[in-house]
Amino acid sequence: MPSYVLDTSALLTVLNDEEGADTVLRIVAVKGQKKQSSRNSTVHLPFMALMELHYLLIRKNGQAEAQKVIRMIKVWPVQLNESTRLWREEAARIKATTRLSVADAWICGLARLLDAQLVHKDPEYDTVKNLASLRLPYKTR
Repeated sequence: MPSYVLDTSALLTVLNDEEGADTVLRIVAVKGQKKQSSRNSTVHLPFMALMELHYLLIRKNGQAEAQKVIRMIKVWPVQLNESTRLWREEAARIKATTRLSVADAWICGLARLLDAQLVHKDPEYDTVKNLASLRLPYKTR
């Protein structure tokens, strides 16, 4: 059974209706059936991705609007993952050996710990060894 970890960029892809949003929604299964037991995969939402999204939304839309979006995401059929010692240690190893931001090291660390595919559109992740990923279409400017 495949397992996925959602990066902040995957959440923003859905919220901004960017290319790749249908892929994320299919993985999360928020269109159609919402019962976790009906899916064939586990989808993880790292606390750091949720925090990163939350502060970006506060900056852009204010606290009240940010809270609405966060409440909507929290009802998605995903598993919210809070920090653990093993996860912290994996994130530290990744941060020490890559140029990823602290937030991305946490998110990537969970994907590696769970042997899950990281769903993202950040080219920075391409340099991380032993990381399975599902790359959404990268933005071109």
